[in-house]
Amino acid sequence: YPFRIEVGKGGSGGAKTVTARAVILSTGAQALWLDAEGEDTVRGRGISTCATCDGAFFKDEDVVVVGGGDAAMEEAVFLTRYARKVTLVHRSDTFRASKIEYQRAVDHPKIEIKPFRTVKKWTSATKEGAFLPELTGVVLEDPRDGSVEELDCSGAFIAIGHKPITAFLDGQVTTDEEGYIVNQEHTMTSVPGVFAAGDVVDKRYRQAITAAAMGCQAAIDAERWLQEQEAHA
Repeated sequence: YPFRIEVGKGGSGGAKTVTARAVILSTGAQALWLDAEGEDTVRGRGISTCATCDGAFFKDEDVVVVGGGDAAMEEAVFLTRYARKVTLVHRSDTFRASKIEYQRAVDHPKIEIKPFRTVKKWTSATKEGAFLPELTGVVLEDPRDGSVEELDCSGAFIAIGHKPITAFLDGQVTTDEEGYIVNQEHTMTSVPGVFAAGDVVDKRYRQAITAAAMGCQAAIDAERWLQEQEAHA
């Protein structure tokens, strides 16, 4: 078996070594969070990083989107299908989004863009009969002068990027400048016999269905590669 993988963190159970003739990497990518005050309290109870996944829960409600890139603009426009109002906040008046995506957001009657705003704090409350707090609003700060304002909202979507989970590879396969794996042939990485699928490769679609489909592709590629190795043995 040419590949050895160490799993676990050690401790009393110790790390476990797994050997394999082929490997499929599908460790995904983590959405980046703001880590603002009160954020941990309402993650998943008002604050999300996926409008496609959770947008429908906020029908006829006021929501906030944080970010300045294409993803933020796309999420804001998508949320107008459900939300009563979408407020998009960004730390400056310079947006990384393409002109087309930015203009779509600017022109939409349900979207208000607030530049020079950072999230200082998320506010929450526990409704009567509920056991856990839910998002009620956000305190925004103007980085230019420190002034603050509070907005009421029941939903917030953070769209400031993702980080692929590839640090553990320590450069053993080729990645791009952001850390995403760069496949060389179909789903095979720069290392023959090592394949990659899902959000650890894909930074465009980031959907469960596309990741699952790529996982199927990687499994087929791995199987065929193993068959070829046996045929030439």
